[in-house]
Amino acid sequence: MARVLIAWELGEAFGHLARCLRLAHGLVARGHGVTLALKDLRLPAAQALTPGITVLPAPLTPHRRAGDSPPVNYADVLRDSGFADARDVAARMNAWRGVFSLARPDVLVADHAPTALLAARLANIPHLSIGNGFAIPPAVAPWPSIRPWETVSDQALIAAETRLDQVLDAAQKVLGHTRTVRVRDLFGEHDILDTFAELDHYGARPDGRYVGPIVSVLQALRVAWRSKEGSRVLAYLRPAVPGFAAILQALARLDAEVLCVAPGMSPDAAKRYATRRLRIALAPVDLPPLFEHADLAVGYGNCGFSTQALLAGVPLLMRPRHVEQALLAHRVEALCAGKLLVGKIDADSVTASLQELLDKPAYRQAARAFRSRHADFSPEQVIEQCLFYIERAFPDGWKADSSPHAQDPQENPTACLH
Repeated sequence: MARVLIAWELGEAFGHLARCLRLAHGLVARGHGVTLALKDLRLPAAQALTPGITVLPAPLTPHRRAGDSPPVNYADVLRDSGFADARDVAARMNAWRGVFSLARPDVLVADHAPTALLAARLANIPHLSIGNGFAIPPAVAPWPSIRPWETVSDQALIAAETRLDQVLDAAQKVLGHTRTVRVRDLFGEHDILDTFAELDHYGARPDGRYVGPIVSVLQALRVAWRSKEGSRVLAYLRPAVPGFAAILQALARLDAEVLCVAPGMSPDAAKRYATRRLRIALAPVDLPPLFEHADLAVGYGNCGFSTQALLAGVPLLMRPRHVEQALLAHRVEALCAGKLLVGKIDADSVTASLQELLDKPAYRQAARAFRSRHADFSPEQVIEQCLFYIERAFPDGWKADSSPHAQDPQENPTACLH
């Protein structure tokens, strides 16, 4: 039996927690001991932890600071997320050492946990990252731009990574380390990408360990479509989505049955926007049965909802909140299976985009092509493959991993025809 520490340090949304929990339960079922160090300790309602799992709080990361300019690559993202001050980084590294002394891990599994990775590297603890791609930059130099729709020079990309390395170097010296670990040293061949190659935020990686998405197991309300005729639109939005009100107004105008899941929306606001054809759910809803009969999905570029839509062959209209979501939305658009809402929007422009996606069959054809390419996708197999890779990272297999990579889904560079 091995001791596994699963750490979640940065990022929002339920996806991180769901991934950590699925892996923890799977590892315990295989006889391993698991410690979860979590950014958010609020487990989902009715979520019971298997005996053998210990939960600890992850060391606190300072609130995100507003930079002078948008981040250009993942190094800049980290600087804007608690890695701008060497003393802060050193304090968190020291706290992670305390977590290590309690958990005594044989391996660290990091879900967007860069400080934990740095501390593990310096402590010679085997480690790997797991994520959808954004927080695991590819092994290229310089790290790629996260703003491909803008012109970003190589000099700017190199400078961002150099600035971050200077902070990490200073933090390591504060703690008395004589050898320097660079930020790109934290990632490597053991990392697991729980996405599909064509949805990787940075593009398909020839050597990427793609296993497919880890599907969350959130307890959700079962809801059915009311009508068997006409178009059906399934939306997943949050009030913080730019243009949220305009999107709801456009959805209410559609000659279609619309179900919008809107976590964080107030009951009073939901009553104001709801109509006979537009239902608004404030609690989690079981999505897969709804996707089976949906004609269109509307979201904000979040991985879970977007991937479920494509696996069901449903095209997407997307209005991202953050750059990570924008990158995914661009990947979906490149597959011709969806469309981005960009710039300033109003109800009229959103209505036109919704109608375009419903009227033009090319979008649905592209989404169904994605579904066909991944017809053999199995959520259970994804977990098994992740557990296998984690076990390969145990100390006896850390230096020489000869296991075959997961088969990479192939991109289909067919031209978009609308």
